[in-house]
Amino acid sequence: MKSIGWHSTLLIAALLFSGCGETKKTHKHYDGEALIKQKCASCHNLDIPPKINDDEKAPPMYTVTVHLRDWMKGGTTSEKEANFVAFVQSYVLSPSKEKSYCIKEVLQQYGLMPSQKGNVTKEELGAIARYALLTYDQKKLLAMMKEQNRIAAMKPYEQVLTLKDCKLCHIDGNGKVGPLFSQIAAKYTINDLNTIKDAIVHGSKGRWPNYHIPMRAYKDLTPKQLDGIAKWILSQKK
Repeated sequence: MKSIGWHSTLLIAALLFSGCGETKKTHKHYDGEALIKQKCASCHNLDIPPKINDDEKAPPMYTVTVHLRDWMKGGTTSEKEANFVAFVQSYVLSPSKEKSYCIKEVLQQYGLMPSQKGNVTKEELGAIARYALLTYDQKKLLAMMKEQNRIAAMKPYEQVLTLKDCKLCHIDGNGKVGPLFSQIAAKYTINDLNTIKDAIVHGSKGRWPNYHIPMRAYKDLTPKQLDGIAKWILSQKK
């Protein structure tokens, strides 16, 4: 009896712990933003606002998403999202004129999208579709255009201060992160205007020894913005 009981205990223990060494299945994370750039950008323009080119292969992603969102059936937002995702997965892998929501003229202009079977998976398309829904939105576009118009109305130096958030280091930092604008103005004169511009464009490494973290290079400024911010900095002399 003791022998039977001992063997039974071992059997139960074996059954309980037999799965401990198995690897648990995990759901793979799909990065919609990375995937849309990798899988879609060669044909669809991804910009907001969308850019239209004479030689474009397909409509901009913003246009595709906004129109598909309007055409999707469903009573609730979640239902429409599910239908949107399902349509993208079905159409991209097996496109047809019968499935397409495009008007006749658009299909004539771009032609029927070739099947992407083998280039993208159903799961990847799900991530792409959900990212597109969140990103390409009319309200976001209007807000973005409003902000762009607000910045365009600013003086060039104001544009730089706003877009690059210069005050974080040169005003709010109280001279601890980077030199204050007044300190920079005190060091240079109008004859050093090109020196200031060069530091902005190429970074400030080696120019301010007391600061261990140099300012990064800002090579994307327009000539007007660069000239404007350099002159404005000099005007901050106390």
